Amino acid sequence: MRHALLVMALAAAIAAAARDWGLSWIACTAAGGQGQALFRRTFALAERPVSARITVASGGLYELYVNGYNVTTDVLEPLPASPCGAVAVTDYEVGRFLRAGDNVVAVWYSPLAPCRKQLALSLCARYPGGGGFAMNADSTWMCRPAGAESTPGGAETIDGNAFSPCWNRAGEPVMGWDFASQTDTLQPSRLVHKGHLRRAMRIGRISRHTFLDDDGRNVAYRFASPFCGWVRVTLRGMHRGDTLCVNGLTYICTGEADEQACRRFTTSLSDIAVISGPDGFSRENIMSVEAIDIWEYLRTSYMY
Repeated sequence: MRHALLVMALAAAIAAAARDWGLSWIACTAAGGQGQALFRRTFALAERPVSARITVASGGLYELYVNGYNVTTDVLEPLPASPCGAVAVTDYEVGRFLRAGDNVVAVWYSPLAPCRKQLALSLCARYPGGGGFAMNADSTWMCRPAGAESTPGGAETIDGNAFSPCWNRAGEPVMGWDFASQTDTLQPSRLVHKGHLRRAMRIGRISRHTFLDDDGRNVAYRFASPFCGWVRVTLRGMHRGDTLCVNGLTYICTGEADEQACRRFTTSLSDIAVISGPDGFSRENIMSVEAIDIWEYLRTSYMY
């Protein structure tokens, strides 16, 4: 009898580990192994909560939005978990962004490497008079490819035409969205909880170029000092579908006035920005070039 109980306890422990301690994972299979993905869920609250917390687990990087507000606030969130292969778990206090009636929670996800553990998320809200609301990410969530890719080598491709300004808030049409794929049977991973006191990344400095060189095919902008982060290019006079390349970023233009090409989930180290475009492209199409330096810092709170 004692042996049977031990076997049953061991089996239960193995089953719990296979579910990553109760996490239910969703994925956007249409995005592919290197593709970035968008997730969203609309839900109704009976009244505005006094407090609410979202817990996110992911094998990649992400931005978390509530009713259109970016509540991650940091960039490249979360820093890769340690050891390699672990899954980061992070809490966010989001009560101030919620309201009575319809609400939208949305996530822009980017892989660090091909991974089936794209997103696990739970929301817990507490009402003023007691009681509350709880929700987990499951197959009722909607998803679609983001029109962007991140490669393990650190390059990034973004199609500006695939972006919808309403994707993370109410009013987004359901056309083009599909239900997320849900699984509870993935192999277990070590979970690393990112607490209130944690390493994070933020924009530390934005610099203008100090030197310009134009050879007729490429435009090079040099900065006063090396930076690790993004180059943000503001464009004018481009045509829809034009392809721009800058320091490992491939950007497909929308043709809108003063559109900006900038990385989202990858970085590069350089002191120069080399920009090339299609036939007819020149520095006259470039309104501004900025070096965005991303710094690591010690975050001391998750309250916003």
